Amino acid sequence: MKRFKIIFISCVALVVLYLGLMLAFKFKLIASPARKLDGIEDKAITFEELTIPEDVKVVGIGEATHGNCEFQTAKLEMLKKQVETGKCHSIAFEMSTGEAAEINDAIHSDDVDLRELMSRSNYPIYDTEQLVELLTWMRDYNRDKTYEESLMFYGVDMQGPYREIEYLIGFAEQHSDIIDESELELLRQMKTELDSDVYDTVESSKEFFESLRDRLSSEDTFECKNVSIIAESIVQWIAAPSFQEDSVAYGEHRDSSMAKNLKKEYELEVERGYSQIIITAHNGHVMKGDNKGYGEVAMGEHIMDEFHGSYFCVGTEFYNATVNIHTAGTFDEEYERADHDFCSDDRLAFQAQFFDGGRYVLDFTKLTKEDGKVYDLVHSPGMMGMVGEGHSDQVYIYKSYRQNLVQADRFDAVIYYYDVTPIRCLDY
Repeated sequence: MKRFKIIFISCVALVVLYLGLMLAFKFKLIASPARKLDGIEDKAITFEELTIPEDVKVVGIGEATHGNCEFQTAKLEMLKKQVETGKCHSIAFEMSTGEAAEINDAIHSDDVDLRELMSRSNYPIYDTEQLVELLTWMRDYNRDKTYEESLMFYGVDMQGPYREIEYLIGFAEQHSDIIDESELELLRQMKTELDSDVYDTVESSKEFFESLRDRLSSEDTFECKNVSIIAESIVQWIAAPSFQEDSVAYGEHRDSSMAKNLKKEYELEVERGYSQIIITAHNGHVMKGDNKGYGEVAMGEHIMDEFHGSYFCVGTEFYNATVNIHTAGTFDEEYERADHDFCSDDRLAFQAQFFDGGRYVLDFTKLTKEDGKVYDLVHSPGMMGMVGEGHSDQVYIYKSYRQNLVQADRFDAVIYYYDVTPIRCLDY
């Protein structure tokens, strides 16, 4: 009995010690970069002071997580900043091309309820007040502008044909001179099958979509050229390697396809008279180089290739984050999101607490070796917060919510936040 009591007390003591250590880490009482960096105020700038080089063709704005308000707000801030330059009148999202086209139509009209539109999003992370605010600002801006002067909303992703088929049907119904009745019926058949989770007709119609893409891209109108990108994204989806059989190959195909779609959208913007486009996605996509967490080359590196290096990438980073994340393995009626806490333990992000609003920016292109410790930190390997969707407890076991990288190799600038707050999906 005495032996059992000793074992019990020892177990309780270990649990108490473990919980105490966890609390100490959370409140930065131990193992924390508590020392303030000397002279950080001289190296840091505000977001308003961040200047994108005039000759840059693509501006990236990343998200350290998909589930935080501050990173979504940064998208609108970047859009406003670049629209003011007169060089940029568009933003492209990590979103399906078909859904983005529907959103683009909505910001050029007062007939659509933007909140209701986002409630039908294939991406619950965009069903938020922050995204409705962004779209409302774009619609307000467009209200007294010609189509050539207006702001455009694009998507670059190719992860499914659902909204693309729907959009093509609506387009075909209004353009019988381009898509004939037999082709419209084929599209309607595809939609009926997709509604029942049947993919056979879509998957066997690669040549049809390639022909449709080429036909639309040869038309003179902006609308047809834009819709040709939607047809191309379906071709990309059909051609994609199986995610279940080879997730690395799938990821490489996806990131490469997104960069190609962005290039096509940029070409449309050039035709409209603008020399720059914004791309926004998770840090893991917009950053330059590879993505060792998955093994594929990041979209940002493909953008570097497509645009011959004319890419300025701004990442985001947190020290503490309560992130709203999709629970892995829950779909359809069982779909679930929940809040989870993370600490990046990034010393640079830790410094954000010393700035107004708990935020500051480092422009790596302006730092030199004379900037001492700050320069050394951004040019040395270190952990950076990188929280994805699909949460399970394994992210804590393997610490996969952080990635070891050299920040200056992956980004041209980073916006650092001390604390970030979770998004609240409006309809999920």
